[in-house]
Amino acid sequence: MHLRELTIAIETAFPSLGLELQRAATWVLNHPREVGLMSMRKQAESAGVTANTMIRLAQSVGFESYIPFRKVFQDGLTHEAPHYTERVKKLQVGMDREFDDELLRTHVSNVQSPTLSNSPDAIAQAVHRMSQARRIFFLGARSCFAISYHFSYAYSMIADNGVLVHGLGGTYPDQLDSAGPEDLLVCITQNPYGRQALEAAKLCSQEGVSVLALTDSKIAPIQAYASQSLLFDAGTPSYFHSMVGSLALVERLLAKLAATGGEPMLRRIEAFEQRLGASSAYLSHPQAKTKPSKKSP
Repeated sequence: MHLRELTIAIETAFPSLGLELQRAATWVLNHPREVGLMSMRKQAESAGVTANTMIRLAQSVGFESYIPFRKVFQDGLTHEAPHYTERVKKLQVGMDREFDDELLRTHVSNVQSPTLSNSPDAIAQAVHRMSQARRIFFLGARSCFAISYHFSYAYSMIADNGVLVHGLGGTYPDQLDSAGPEDLLVCITQNPYGRQALEAAKLCSQEGVSVLALTDSKIAPIQAYASQSLLFDAGTPSYFHSMVGSLALVERLLAKLAATGGEPMLRRIEAFEQRLGASSAYLSHPQAKTKPSKKSP
């Protein structure tokens, strides 16, 4: 078993585990290097559980003992993803056709992940949450801001209750100050998880604001504050984590929202389209000029 396969197995088993095992699983998935390098007792101490709990965690995903479980993490250390600088160095050594094929396969897998990881009922529930919210706050920190901006902009074409949380000047708390129980925070976050996004989600959760998390793991830190979460994959053989999966999930939600929005959304997008036309927002395709026909003498 490879480390990625074991990670998926732990994430899949996570909802059925007891609280003690969930605590151990969360620590293991957040500290893969330490699992490979530290003794089992030291790991248990760091996770705040007993050594026996670590053994039971290994058994819950099909291992007879903790030793072969830990061996998967040790093997994974030799293949772990390098940091950004090391990734770029690796790319500069040479990019062949094999890399191109792997990149394409990863992109396709990431695009498919929202459909494979989220049931139609889960998508419908998220769309219902959005359609019932008084206001929707869209938030994504660092690279995820691009996705939240796209979500907010495209949503503004069909509804007028969206708010983009940009956090300029460190104003995340100020922008969310007026959010209440009737509102919804849509927070997009993926590994490495932006601290500001998690702090904003925690703040909203404490104030009774529902949080819809779009993230890349069942045990991502934001899950502690989410009323509901939808998943996507963000793997890549390149130097920067992929944004393709999160964008595909956002596109799916937008399409579902538009499909179920009825007459109000039709009126909204019609008015939006008229404003675009009135302001000449986009260049028109130039009409082909026809040469005047020569008259016969």
